[in-house]
Amino acid sequence: MILDKYMILSDGQAITTSAASDNEIDFGAASHDVDQGTPIYLEVWLDTAFDTSSNTLTITLKDSPDGTTYTDRMTILEATATSSLLTAGLLRKFSLPNDLARYIELYYTCSTTLSSGVINAFLTIG
Repeated sequence: MILDKYMILSDGQAITTSAASDNEIDFGAASHDVDQGTPIYLEVWLDTAFDTSSNTLTITLKDSPDGTTYTDRMTILEATATSSLLTAGLLRKFSLPNDLARYIELYYTCSTTLSSGVINAFLTIG
């Protein structure tokens, strides 16, 4: 799969404490022109599994009109380390809502300090 660097939210991002994705996506940038009606999907992959079984991870999609003030839009994933966080692979893929503001980011909320987990998150078309 070939990825556009402007459509990557997390590229090998180590998740140890609660934090925003390394990157935000600006849908207003000229280089992000997508035909209207074309579905845009968010894929979240666990590249390296977490090595602990007592924590939880919640991934939230946020949007912003100005790239500064972000609002929670939806919960992407709520997982415990005893479930999907112990196996590398696709965690979630879904179509983005049509009414997002200009900027988006993900926010990773950890119940406590996590270790070893690495996330890749990016947008795909169609």
